[in-house]
Amino acid sequence: MTRYVTPVIVLLLMAGCAPVADEQGKTAVMRLYSKAVADSFSIFVNLPDDYHPEQSQKYPVVYLLDANLYFDVMAVTLNKYAGVGLAPNVILVGIGYKDFPEMDSLRNRDDTYPVAIPEYEMSTSGGADKFLSFVHRELIPVIDRQYRTDTTKRVLMGHSLGGYFTAYALYRDLAGASTGFSGYIAASPALHYNHYYLPEQLKTARGKDSMRTNVRAYFTFGGQEEPEAGDSGALSLQILMVQLTTSISPKVTYRGDVYSNLGHMDTQLPTFIKGLQWILPSE
Repeated sequence: MTRYVTPVIVLLLMAGCAPVADEQGKTAVMRLYSKAVADSFSIFVNLPDDYHPEQSQKYPVVYLLDANLYFDVMAVTLNKYAGVGLAPNVILVGIGYKDFPEMDSLRNRDDTYPVAIPEYEMSTSGGADKFLSFVHRELIPVIDRQYRTDTTKRVLMGHSLGGYFTAYALYRDLAGASTGFSGYIAASPALHYNHYYLPEQLKTARGKDSMRTNVRAYFTFGGQEEPEAGDSGALSLQILMVQLTTSISPKVTYRGDVYSNLGHMDTQLPTFIKGLQWILPSE
């Protein structure tokens, strides 16, 4: 499996600027300081086209990591797909940073746990516990106060290290900690991190009685992410997929897919769309 720790390929067409509120107030951006992380984040919000302040309808909320890169394209795609019945109407909340260079650096700090082994040469890492506390205890309450949210339908999704953080949040959920989410979508999660630390932790949480039973998780990889020949420490995709299937609690409705012709930097959009279609089917 190709070992990406930070993205080295920038999809320029997807790296839009921070959204500006439109005439209908459907998009917004704010800066939010986190006590847990001791830093500020850029929060991007996109409302569905049928969201109207005077109505009482509540909407599922999708929390998207690495928003500096993925928010704009996902907001447009979800609105278009929802308009023709191919995706659910959701409130999309992107969690990002001041700009793309800051995101490319600080996601190492926020998406990983525990601290990286020396061979990764990360200047900062291991803060996923603090970042999860920010999302759960600081960000979600703000969104719930400001918008008409369905608090029973929150989905977290991310790619690569963002996918690792998504898997970490699922693990914490499995272990009995409240995360606030009922759905987890991980595209090409960097599960090789620290010699497959997280898959081993998922095994330990498998038998926890405190796990809720209404949780869904969707993990994907690209078929071109097979480890290079001679990398004896890496797991093949087949072994990794089997390991996830047998490690994740049977109380979780789990689905794993391999997109045969895709590489590491190609899986995010199909994973996000297919995952949401599966976790939040349109009514």
